[in-house]
Formats: sequence, structure tokens, C-alpha cells
Amino acid sequence: MKKKVSVIIPVYNVELYLKKCLDSIINQTLKDIEIIVVNDGSPDNSQKIIDEYKKKDKRIVSLIKENGGQGSARNLGLKKASGEYIAYIDSDDWLDSNMLERLYEKAVMKDSDIVICGYKNIYPTRTEDFLLDEKLMNDTIQGKNSRLFNPIGTWCKLYKRKFLLESDILFTTDKVWYEDLSYTVKLLVLTDKIEYANLPMYNYLIRENSTMNNSKILKNLDLLIAFNDIIDFFVGKSLYNKFYSELEFLAIEHILIYGVTRVCRIVGDKNTKAEVIKQFKNYINNKFPNYKKNKYLKNLSRNRKIIYNLSITKQYWLISLIFKIKK
Repeated sequence: MKKKVSVIIPVYNVELYLKKCLDSIINQTLKDIEIIVVNDGSPDNSQKIIDEYKKKDKRIVSLIKENGGQGSARNLGLKKASGEYIAYIDSDDWLDSNMLERLYEKAVMKDSDIVICGYKNIYPTRTEDFLLDEKLMNDTIQGKNSRLFNPIGTWCKLYKRKFLLESDILFTTDKVWYEDLSYTVKLLVLTDKIEYANLPMYNYLIRENSTMNNSKILKNLDLLIAFNDIIDFFVGKSLYNKFYSELEFLAIEHILIYGVTRVCRIVGDKNTKAEVIKQFKNYINNKFPNYKKNKYLKNLSRNRKIIYNLSITKQYWLISLIFKIKK
């Protein structure tokens, strides 16, 4: 019998966090759900925890696969899912008890393909609520191009399974970072049926390593792989010219602001960090040579505008200093 929602949870090395995640899902006010937990070849005790919870709750479906990355685990979960709607949850995060019920009610009421909610960033010493801008929500509901600026995380959304299957969009099966970015942007452009339950109901745990080796620093270049994938998709769908300004602004945000900031904050080899940032800048200049004239730059918040200006003037040391002080 079809469930209302299939919750898909990829699991890898999260034994310290998994119980809290599963507790938040089995205790949802929406009871008519299936919980698909995909062990992506995790070498820790995560499977023991999954088995323990499976004995307590028959709604849990346990799948085990060879390690292939979070994207491949989510794809397998979707293949096995039977729910009317799909929720992707990261295994170190947790949900407010009524999140799935609120999103499902909104989805059914509006016959939505995607419903988006707010979320909380959970830091070691503080919590930061994130709600969506009212203008962005209104523009999205009206089908405007700026709908691409909605949060890229797959985890603060509910997707109609029929829409996902008909769109034929899957996560990359390569072990790359930023797979959420290309997946979400593709889906946002394929539907005008997007709605909101704009309360901070998803709890996103911020886990930051104090140091990274050179190979991990270089993994930030996966961001460029994600953007190439997005551009190829939009070109293939004959949508590239229509959404050029929006894609350009996404590149500014995710490469010049978020990407550069992430690399600047890493405690690691300076030469490796400099090489990654150089490749970021070269990519932007090659793909979007007139990005400094982008019409959406005026919409940047004060803080993002500061980082943007420091990034384009190569004052990376100051970006690092700002976040050291902030921390």
C-alpha cells in the first residue's frame, strides 16, 4: 500500500548522530510514512543502530550497498520508494516533529511538485533560523526565473515522486561534493508548481573540521564539476539563454562568495588553497566574463556584498580574518 511520504536517509560514518535523526523521523506526527535507510558501505557501527531501530519500527526499510557516495545512496532509495512524496534527510540532521505533516498538507492542498520549508543551522554554540524571503517566494510561485535562487539543499524539501520519476533527474553517482546543487537547480527549472511551508522545521547540523589535507582542499573544485553539469543540462534543454542571468548569479554566489569563503576558512596548505581559488576565478571569468554587471548583484545582502567585493579584489586574507573574528 502506497505511503504518503517516503523518507530517504543515506548513511555513512554517522554513528554519533544517527539515533537522533531516526528518533525525529519515527516520532513524526505524520505516521503514514516509510523510512528507507541506505547504508552506503559505512565502516562504523551505523548498521547496528539501523538494525536496532528496524526491530522497533516496521516502517523502516534497511538497504545496504557498496560505498558509492551520497548521490548513489539517494538514487537507490528513490528506486525502492513507494510514497506519494519523497523527503531526503541527511543522517546527522533531525526534523521538528510536525515537519513532514506540514509539508505534506501543503503539497496536497496545492498539488505541488516541490514544497520548501525554512531550516535552522545548528552550530556548536548557537542556532540560526533561516526563513525564505517573501519576494522570492512570491516570484517563485509566479514562475519567475529567480526561482533558481531557492535553497539548494535537498533536505528542506518535499518532492512529488511522480514528478521526480517523470523528470528523470538523478543524483550524480560520482563521489563528488555539491551534488545537491546540480540536482536541485535542475528540478527547480522543470516545474512552476512550487510552494512553501516557511517555518524553520529542519535542523541542519554544522560540522566543520579544523584542518583539511590537500586532497580535501582540492575537493572544493567539485563545485566546478557541479556547475558544468548544470550548464550542460540547461544547454541540452535549450534553456541556457533564457536563464543565463540567473545561472551567472548562482555562479557568483556559490563560487565567488560561498566557495572562496569556504576555502579561505580552511586550516591547510596555503599554496593548495591559492590554487583552488585561482581555478574558481578562472572559471567565472571564462564562463561568465561580464559577471560584474549581473542584474541580481544589487540583491546581495550586506554581508554577502562585503565578501563578494573582497573576493573580486583578491583580499582573501581579510575574508579569513573576518571569519576568525566571527568564530
